[in-house]
Amino acid sequence: MATSRTVPLLPLGIAALALGAAACHKSNPPPAPGRATPLSTACTPSPDFVMPSIERAPGGVPEVDLAFLAAHHCQVRVVDVREPQEVAAGRLPFGEHIPLAQVGAAAARWDPDEPVLLVCRSGRRSARAALTLEKMGFSHAASVNGGVLAWERAGGPVVRGDASPPAPSPPPPASPRDGPLGKVDVQEHLGDQAQTTWMKAAALLLHGSESCVDGRDARRVVGTPGGDAGELLLALAALEHVRGTELGAEDIDALFDAYLDAFGRFYMHTDEHAVAPLAQDPRYAPWIEDVGMPRFLRHPPRTLEPALLDDLSRSDHVGCGHLRLILEHPDEYEVRPALARSTIQAAIQRWWQGGPIDFVILEGDHHEGAVVNVRLGHEVHAFSRVPTVAPRIGSRAMFVNHPEVAAWLRQENAAFLFEVVPALRDRPASQQAYADTLARLGQVQLRATLTHLAAHLPVFDAVYTADGVRVARAEMPRVAQRPVRD
Repeated sequence: MATSRTVPLLPLGIAALALGAAACHKSNPPPAPGRATPLSTACTPSPDFVMPSIERAPGGVPEVDLAFLAAHHCQVRVVDVREPQEVAAGRLPFGEHIPLAQVGAAAARWDPDEPVLLVCRSGRRSARAALTLEKMGFSHAASVNGGVLAWERAGGPVVRGDASPPAPSPPPPASPRDGPLGKVDVQEHLGDQAQTTWMKAAALLLHGSESCVDGRDARRVVGTPGGDAGELLLALAALEHVRGTELGAEDIDALFDAYLDAFGRFYMHTDEHAVAPLAQDPRYAPWIEDVGMPRFLRHPPRTLEPALLDDLSRSDHVGCGHLRLILEHPDEYEVRPALARSTIQAAIQRWWQGGPIDFVILEGDHHEGAVVNVRLGHEVHAFSRVPTVAPRIGSRAMFVNHPEVAAWLRQENAAFLFEVVPALRDRPASQQAYADTLARLGQVQLRATLTHLAAHLPVFDAVYTADGVRVARAEMPRVAQRPVRD
């Protein structure tokens, strides 16, 4: 979900980052004749160090400059998110290397109050990493402006050769049981304050995102079916229902651009199982073998973009279970397959163009053992504090759904469309019909996805109050009957 908007929509958002211990490099060799004077990397740890307020770049990314990195690298956690071959070609003499595609699971283990500086080649990937950490609840995460390229140009010392592998993180504790999760399991997990981060509901509109109910996400999430992609598709499907006409490709592109212009970011995920078969396609195989799957998907040759766009929007290559099920069972979800494919394609195209799209490849298999509805027990407003929760319980996980938060965000989404679609804005009856349709379709689609993915799992309501969280058994959501047209 182009000009100024009175009501923001949910931005998106993202994959998760992890970091390692930063070593303190205290001395440097004298500069070679004729070369730039190296940055001073003298750094003395201090127990009284306090991370200063971090400035944001024009695009909204929290950033620090090279001088700050050089002066404080021993007082913060420094993480290089580049690929191994890049690191071998030249890396900072301090910090830890964790490739961007692998840092999500590790990030869930770090203290979100610890300062973290992210480094990559030029600042693009580290910017994405910093925003991802923010969404996970990290208070002091920032990208290093200019990256390793700028560091070298400024005369900063680099080390060549393969980096020592980071110390492996301890394996997650085994799940208390192999079958479905019980009430006690969920209560103990959510009762652990380290598994929950609180944020203002308004921050979801300004800096956060809705994630999918998928339990493989390593971040603390606000979950709805399909996350941002699912919510935008839901909003567009409801619009078609109320208008009685189909949205064309140009309409979808225009609405998608208005969404990005108003709200800044968009999150959509796939998974490694959905994209892995692309490596067997003779059109793509040489490129994937040369640069790897993540880089190929991010920067495909222009000649292959049309074919790849078509493939990535087909159900067998869509890794988000909610979006895949919509493509496979469109009547059940009351969504046109062409609308779903066009929405997915609009996101991918803007990702290729460098737009504010977080297109994440989730790793691993599904190990969800329960469905958990995260509830506040009261109506949500912009000033309400909302709990984002970690879906993983040791080696297991849970489907996380925030029904009250989702209902509030859908009201905001509806207000956005009322502004940009004259047929809704100019007719109050259409506004009410749209709001009713959006609410009903949301329940239809939630129930359909949980029925397909979690019909055998127990459902719990986790009610957060000032006294803590209380977990109780619940039922699958019920769906209002579809109104009959005259």
